[in-house]
Amino acid sequence: MITGMSVQAQTVTSAEIKSQIANQLEAIYNKNTNAEVEVKITATPFAELQLPDGEVTYKIVQGADKIVPRDIKRVDIYVNNAFVRTLNLPAQTSVYKDVLVAADFINREQSITREATLVKKIDVSQKIDYVLSEKVLSKEMSAKKAFQKGEIIDKRFVKMKPDVARNGEVRIFFVSNGAVMITIDGTAMADGMTGDYINVENRNYKKVYTGKVIGENRVLVNI
Repeated sequence: MITGMSVQAQTVTSAEIKSQIANQLEAIYNKNTNAEVEVKITATPFAELQLPDGEVTYKIVQGADKIVPRDIKRVDIYVNNAFVRTLNLPAQTSVYKDVLVAADFINREQSITREATLVKKIDVSQKIDYVLSEKVLSKEMSAKKAFQKGEIIDKRFVKMKPDVARNGEVRIFFVSNGAVMITIDGTAMADGMTGDYINVENRNYKKVYTGKVIGENRVLVNI
């Protein structure tokens, strides 16, 4: 005679899964940005999910490597470290940051100054790589296009004096394991702003390195 064996199960709600995945994504994104990140899982294909009894864990296997305003996240569910199923969940990500916006209409070729701008905390998820902070107001800038009142100052449309100028003299800092090993004089092979990566040439030996612009006429090269 064969007797049936009962298997204990547990119920996990859609709201619980949405919260768990959103919290995981926010934690991942917050490690890579100083902005305020808010993630919402907008839907699940169920109201609740039946899972085996045990410790439930979620692993985001696709969609956590880069902030995208709207995306599908692939999530694997495990119970007691045993794979159970995969979910594909739509997510909406907002990134709030203090950035420069136009205080009033800014005409093309007009100087972008402290008086012409405001600092406002807004969702920049659509332009996260192109926003400007208040610290750039120390530089000479002008508009390459007209900006409407309240519009984000998009750096792609801003003419700005570079921190490093093409063919200009730079000081190259060679760094290993976080410590400066040596500094030399070099020549920049491209314009660059702080944070940009450009090629620089050793003036004595004509050897070319790729480094990060860390200030006016200063480039850091990791070795």
